This record gives sequence, C-alpha cells and structure tokens, in this order.
Amino acid sequence: MVIDREKKNKLLKAGFAVYALLMLWLLFGQRLGYSKDGEYSEMLIANINLVPFHTVGLFVRSLLRSENPALLRHAVINLAGNVVMFVPLGFFIPAVFVRMRTFAKTVLCSAAVVTVVEIIQLFTLLGSCDIDDLILNMLGVAVGFIIFKNVKPIDFFKK
Repeated sequence: MVIDREKKNKLLKAGFAVYALLMLWLLFGQRLGYSKDGEYSEMLIANINLVPFHTVGLFVRSLLRSENPALLRHAVINLAGNVVMFVPLGFFIPAVFVRMRTFAKTVLCSAAVVTVVEIIQLFTLLGSCDIDDLILNMLGVAVGFIIFKNVKPIDFFKK
C-alpha cells in the first residue's frame, strides 16, 4: 500500500505536533510546581551560564573522574539528552516546511527556537539558561538535518 503525498504531509505534521507538545512538557511542564527559595534576582544569576563549554566540561570531568553512579547518569543524560532531544527538530523543520530545506535555514530557525526556550527557562526559572544547551541542541539539529537529507521523509511511507 502506498500512501499519497497529502496523507504523508499530514502524518509528518502530526508527528511534528506530537514532538512539539512532548518538548513543551519536557522543557517546561515537568518542572511546574517546584518551589524556589531566595531572591528572584539571585536565582536568575545562579540560573545562567554564558561561558561556552563550561557545563559540558563539568559533565565530561564527571564522566572521566567520578565513580558516583548518580553523577555519571546525570552527566550522560544531560549531554546525550541535549543532543538527542533536538534531532527530531532538525528533521521535522525541513520535512514540514519546504522553505526551510537548506542547512542554514534549518539551523537559523532552530537556533531562534532554542534561544527563545533558553530565555523562557531563565526568566521562569523552569530550567537553566545555558549556552552549552544551545551548542548541544544545535548539534542534535545538525544530526537531524543530515538524517533528513539522507532519508527523505517521503521514503518512510513507501512500500
């Protein structure tokens, strides 16, 4: 059975919508209700990292030196998660939006989305605002774009 182009587009858009909702929950929703203690301005300062590779370096050092399983698990989840969670974005943007089918457009659009997410996380204190998250997220977007270019979304539905 071969699915026509219109149904393929609807399936891609539905997949993108499900991914977007899941990301909203992962990035913001699961943190709602956590209590914060202290002055808002102090929490903002503690919640931001603008030094590239600072957080990545801390996690890599944990991976290399720590024998604490919880610390190792946290480092792996943070590093791999920040990449893997954004692979679908690098795939869906060019798959769903025809005008975004170049690497530069996909990266610029994704960078804008990730920057907005980081700023929202900073001011709502629903996560941290970290330049390393942006770097790792964009690595995931690049991987997703490579997958898009090498495995056309339409090919997924061929017999």
